[in-house]
Amino acid sequence: PPLRAGIKTSPAKPALPPIGAQTSEPKPAAGSNRRLRRKIRMPAQSGGPRTTDGGSLATVENEAEWGREGKARMSSARRRPRRLLVLQLKRIGDAVLTAPALAALRAAEPNARITLVLAGAAGGLAPLFGMADETLVWRPGRMNAGILARIAAGKYDAVLDFTGNDRSAFLALLSRAPRRAGYARFAESAVRRAAWPELCHASVRELHTIDFHHALVRELFPAAPTVADHGHLFLPAAPSVGLPDEYAVIHAGTAREEKYWLPERWAEVLGHLRGAHGLPVVLTGASDPFEIAHLRKIQSLSATPVLELAGKLTLPELASVLAKAKLALGVDTAAMHLAAACRTPQVAVYGPTNPWHWRPRHDQARVVAAGLAEDAVLTPRHRGAPMEEIPAAAVIGAADALLRRQER
Repeated sequence: PPLRAGIKTSPAKPALPPIGAQTSEPKPAAGSNRRLRRKIRMPAQSGGPRTTDGGSLATVENEAEWGREGKARMSSARRRPRRLLVLQLKRIGDAVLTAPALAALRAAEPNARITLVLAGAAGGLAPLFGMADETLVWRPGRMNAGILARIAAGKYDAVLDFTGNDRSAFLALLSRAPRRAGYARFAESAVRRAAWPELCHASVRELHTIDFHHALVRELFPAAPTVADHGHLFLPAAPSVGLPDEYAVIHAGTAREEKYWLPERWAEVLGHLRGAHGLPVVLTGASDPFEIAHLRKIQSLSATPVLELAGKLTLPELASVLAKAKLALGVDTAAMHLAAACRTPQVAVYGPTNPWHWRPRHDQARVVAAGLAEDAVLTPRHRGAPMEEIPAAAVIGAADALLRRQER
């Protein structure tokens, strides 16, 4: 389906039709020397230009009056698939939660050439995003001249900016794409408003992050389908790291210290998984010194042997390990988003952050949140609480429920 057009027709300077729109030109009446006009039929759901009577026909001037540039654009659009630029320059977890939106975009535009731009450590996710034709990785603190040149010469037809900061706004402007969409929530400056002529007014507070991303896709592609939260990553084979046939993964580390759970409570959970269910435990994590020290503390408090893989896996390998786990447990971090993207049975532990926006939503997931009773209804206005308020029994109970469900 065509992009949702933002066309304003004018007798003085008519606008171009949407890229890829199908046109038909009626034969002129014999002897007529009036300017020819033709009509472009748009799908009703596209939100495209409409006549004054509310129909879905937009009247534009004959191609002969569009000028050389307009005819060249139409000719180019007929020859090649659309080129779409997707900007996601946030952290790893944010990038993972963009995967469903990318899948919806690919479903809406199966023949498009999609370029995805990731940033920093999130660039390690590139092999997982097979729905993109190419992935560029922005390196913070560097010139990134190659990426700038690629975007400037990309001849993109549309840009979707999921980031919403000054850097991504600059890249959107650099692309010179005729269609560029961003979030109204982040359009605080004149530069950003210029970068995103088309604004998505979805509420970041009221929506889950995945739904917030879907809303931006539909700003330009109203016919984009609703897709599941999971099943969109292109997973590699499991790494040869001595994994047992069945195992549980505990990912206890995160980028923010206030989201760490007490090591003695993780040790209690670890011992229960091994003792009550006979389930070997794999510890995963990053190579950050604080995180490594936290994992060492957990191990020192438990007599249960574990397979520690912290700092030893790439992001695609971590995703593969999580996908094959019988159970995954962790705090609010990218690993839990990867587990959710694979629909792995999981227990996600939340403290100061609101699970409403980040929680796994599949039927094999359980959320344990500080300050939230087990039977309470989660809302967008849930106030977080310290991780210390979460007892080990709450996490153990959630894990037991998921494991018993698998045994039925």
